[in-house]
Amino acid sequence: MDYSGSLFKIDPKSPLPINVQIKEQIKWLIGKGLLKTGDTLPSTNQLADHLSINRNTIQGVYSQLKEEGLLLVQKGRGTQVAGEEEIARFKVQNPYFDFVEQTIKDAYESGFNIENVLLSGFAYLNLFGQPLKQKLHYLFVECKVSSCIFYLDEIKRMTSADIHTIDMSFSTENALNEAIHNADVIVTRADLAEKVRIFADAAQKTVISVGSTKDVSLLLNMIRQ
Repeated sequence: MDYSGSLFKIDPKSPLPINVQIKEQIKWLIGKGLLKTGDTLPSTNQLADHLSINRNTIQGVYSQLKEEGLLLVQKGRGTQVAGEEEIARFKVQNPYFDFVEQTIKDAYESGFNIENVLLSGFAYLNLFGQPLKQKLHYLFVECKVSSCIFYLDEIKRMTSADIHTIDMSFSTENALNEAIHNADVIVTRADLAEKVRIFADAAQKTVISVGSTKDVSLLLNMIRQ
């Protein structure tokens, strides 16, 4: 589907730069599936004329999103949304769009000024950083509690981490993807490491393989640091 410039809007009074507004709108539309693989975006001239801004601003946004793997800019074919694999990876790495949408709806229903809520959030992060130090989430892939009890218990004893296990042979790909996405540290058997990395690479996560008692010792030493 081809999209005209009417899909995009800018607010000259917003504290966010215009290029950031346009870039985040494109990312939002891709994240929510409203822009799909192969969809053609307006040309830089079309969108610049529609928004009454400099063409170079649009060119810069398209170039940034091309570098991030979300857009394809091809001579004679215009600017299109990237391939399914790239978009799927983006959605896995950025799963917060539904959460943001629901948060904004809740704020609106509570009678809050949405822009003030968002700006207050920026101010809070600038002043205090992350609100809470999060617990690390360890995921053990196909690691039966009965066979891994030694180092699972040691990790629980030495850290405040949340420990999760999943069995690949009884889990769907969606369940495995979700578990890997939510994990900070992924541990699996050496013979499964290659299969697990296929899923972990898409989520840009590192896999630690444990194949012997020596490997378990290295894992425990890493956790102690």
